[in-house]
Amino acid sequence: MEKFDNGIVSVNAYGMYHNITFPLMLKVFQPEGRLKEGDKYKTKIELTSEIITDLIEENFNIELILADSLDGESSQFLRKLDESNLAYVVAIRSNNGVWLSLGQSVREKKWCKFEITFSNQKS
Repeated sequence: MEKFDNGIVSVNAYGMYHNITFPLMLKVFQPEGRLKEGDKYKTKIELTSEIITDLIEENFNIELILADSLDGESSQFLRKLDESNLAYVVAIRSNNGVWLSLGQSVREKKWCKFEITFSNQKS
């Protein structure tokens, strides 16, 4: 049995401008058991995809999408990013498995170093 606390769960999008991170948009996630009559259930992935669509329609300049493993392991979400022609970096869990067609193989690339400067000017 799934347990839900009384808190609010939201799906959020943040932007970064001149090393300052700020909230852009959020949508409230409601578990199926908490919906009121007439409400339509939407998964967190569907809400994330809606946020991306909304930001594109508002003409935000999206250079890169960063997403956690919930989104990174969702083929629906990755399709949305590909259809929108957006660059992305997504997390996946170390035990995430994939199905490959005959003749395909998994290739591991070397990590590459990069530097980022945070809003507190530390890097």
